[in-house]
Amino acid sequence: MSTRERILDAAIASLCRHGYAKTTARSIAALGGFAPGVLYYHFADLDDVLVATAAYTSGLREERYRSLVGVERAADLVHRLRDLYADDLASGHIETIQELISAARPGTPLAAALNDATREWEALAEQILRGLLRGKPLARLVQVPVVARAAVAYYLGMQTLTHLDGDAARPAAAFDQAARLARAFDKLPRVRR
Repeated sequence: MSTRERILDAAIASLCRHGYAKTTARSIAALGGFAPGVLYYHFADLDDVLVATAAYTSGLREERYRSLVGVERAADLVHRLRDLYADDLASGHIETIQELISAARPGTPLAAALNDATREWEALAEQILRGLLRGKPLARLVQVPVVARAAVAYYLGMQTLTHLDGDAARPAAAFDQAARLARAFDKLPRVRR
């Protein structure tokens, strides 16, 4: 692992443990096991670290979600999404993103980085949805870019609400509902052309 990756992993840990307001060069260095000056050798300032952290954590998680491209059964997709969500919680990704979103102000480099990451997630959601809908009668009714954006917005919104009230049952209930809908969706035949 490179020093830069160690710094970014420590930034994730600091955001999870201390929150945005208490994430400093010192807190990152303490968790990473290096001197605070090391951070400034690789990054211009703390804001630069946080911008890079947004891209880094999003990129790491996106690699995992790319495995969903081509999944054709909705029930399989929901099952795998539930597992990935659990990984997101365990890795600190969700907490990190929540802290960074709450800190991002319009027009800042952090907001731009989060916007870029969100656009990449929307594009990935589109790919997954197109595979899922291929040949289904509903495909003609669905505007995939709109649904992809709604899915990403729902995920972020669900996380925000869960972050605020600490209700871990909220995501579980959403996945249970999605699993029921997925079973019904999978019963729809694919139209052969």
